[in-house]
Amino acid sequence: MDARSITIRVGTVTTAEGSSTVRVGHTTVMCGIKAEIATPALRNPNQGFIVPNVELYPCCSPMFKAGPPGEKAIATSQFLKNVIISADVVSLTDLCIVTNKVAWCLYCDVVCLNYDGNLYDAALIALMAALQNVRLPKVLYDSENGRTSVASERTLPVTLKTRPVASTFTVYSDSIQLMDPTAEDEAQGSGEVTVVLLENGSLCTTHKPGGQLIVPETLDKFVTCAKERVLQVNTSITKAITERMDES
Repeated sequence: MDARSITIRVGTVTTAEGSSTVRVGHTTVMCGIKAEIATPALRNPNQGFIVPNVELYPCCSPMFKAGPPGEKAIATSQFLKNVIISADVVSLTDLCIVTNKVAWCLYCDVVCLNYDGNLYDAALIALMAALQNVRLPKVLYDSENGRTSVASERTLPVTLKTRPVASTFTVYSDSIQLMDPTAEDEAQGSGEVTVVLLENGSLCTTHKPGGQLIVPETLDKFVTCAKERVLQVNTSITKAITERMDES
């Protein structure tokens, strides 16, 4: 039930509005967030958008092939989207600039540079670190001609309502489980489950893509272990943000 060491750096992509690079053991992922002006949806005229997307290229592991996104990439993208919604990470109304006219769309691209298991945890850490690094430019809207003007400097942060942390466990049997699995651990296990908790330790969501049945007692054990990791991960992200601010 010991997790691998985590290394976090933010602001690693200078052309993005927010970015981070995270290492969980040997698993390395980079998240870059690009903000674009968009028109709010008709059913939600006062909301912006957050669009997570995960890319797994052959260079990160021989198990991934070139071409359209595979099952692992699609599942991880959907996992991040579900966490953003379930945890209410960012109020989408904060991303609206002018109701029914102009809003921000945050494209969150997560690219795996080296895959050695536990992509869910690493991807969520990278996404949360990048969101806290986001700085948006000020936007002015001229209602007379319907034009927007964007300032050159990026100074406006995105306010996060929650900071969820994922902890993944691989199950071998009813009595043998492993936290933070490597790629080899995942291949040998008979199933896995990801527990997502908020800062206060409350359960946000769980993700179990098939495999062996998890009994309630085992899930309770996972939640207890995950609670200890929440503070460690969020402290590491805060430290990385502070170091970046000191450098700039």
